[in-house]
Parts: sequence; structure tokens; C-alpha cells
Amino acid sequence: MKTCTARSLIVCCLWASLFAAATSNAAKRNEDEPIRIDARTVEANDKTGTVIYNGNVVAEQGRLSISADRVEIFSRQGKTELMRATGKPVKLRQGPDGDNTEILAEAARVDYHFSQRRIDMIGQVTLRRGEDLVTADVLYYDLNSKSLNAKGDEKNNGRVHAVIQPKKTGPEVSPPLL
Repeated sequence: MKTCTARSLIVCCLWASLFAAATSNAAKRNEDEPIRIDARTVEANDKTGTVIYNGNVVAEQGRLSISADRVEIFSRQGKTELMRATGKPVKLRQGPDGDNTEILAEAARVDYHFSQRRIDMIGQVTLRRGEDLVTADVLYYDLNSKSLNAKGDEKNNGRVHAVIQPKKTGPEVSPPLL
């Protein structure tokens, strides 16, 4: 395998920018910030279009932070198709800014399908936004329609659990998760 290339870092930048797009009201968008990636190893193979970051991978851009054991990025014909982060668990954090409340999420696996602009969180999913909470076995988020679809597992009687706090009035109001 070849060493990490500039193109592989750009691919990771695109993935991180995805999460920044979810908070479009921010004064300064995350995609305008530099990306910092730390991992124990990086393997890039231009022939197969695969980049693999291993070992306590931490990617940060602006208010966004992603921690995983492993991040794999798959490309075909120069276009990124899939980013897969796995861990025990994968942790996502979108820090607060302006009217936006901090978002914390965890899952065993996070897939980002670039062409579909869809995030799949799989395995023991927990998503917190302020005091609101959603837990599920699988959670799908469509960035185009800004819609969320979650499914439970047999451990939780096949159910999704949510705690949605009453709306607050005043300048610190955040829209609910659902």
C-alpha cells in the first residue's frame, strides 16, 4: 500500500464536512476550517480507491469531532462512495454555536453514503441534542430531506426510545430532534 496522499486527506475532509452541513445556521461553517486527523496508521491505495485510518482515529474540523477505532474510505473513478467508521463505539460531537445545541452521538458503526447524502448509524445508537435523547439499534439520517428514521432491536423489544423535552421559549431555543 502507498503512504497517505493529499487526495486521501481531501476525501476525509469531505466526510467531516457532511456533519458540518447539518448546522447551517452556524456563524462560521465547519467546512471553512482546517481538518486535523490523527491515527496510528494510514494506508492509501490509489489502485483500489481505498484509504484506511487505524488506531484511535480522531478527526476534527471546527466544532466537529469524530473518534473511531477505524475509518475506511472507498472511492471509485475518483469519486468517494462510502465512508465507514467503526469503533467501540464511534463517537461524534458537534459543539454548540450560536443557537445550536451540542450534539453527541455514539454507534458501533457509522456509514456515510456520499451520493445518497445519507448517514447510517448501526449498533447501539445513542443521539443526544441538549436534553433530548434517541436510542435505537439503527438510525438513518437523510441530509437532503433532513429526515430521521430509526429502528429498534430485540434487546429493547424492537422499539426505539426517545426523550423529547418541552420547547423552551426565548433566545436559547433549539429545534427538537424529531
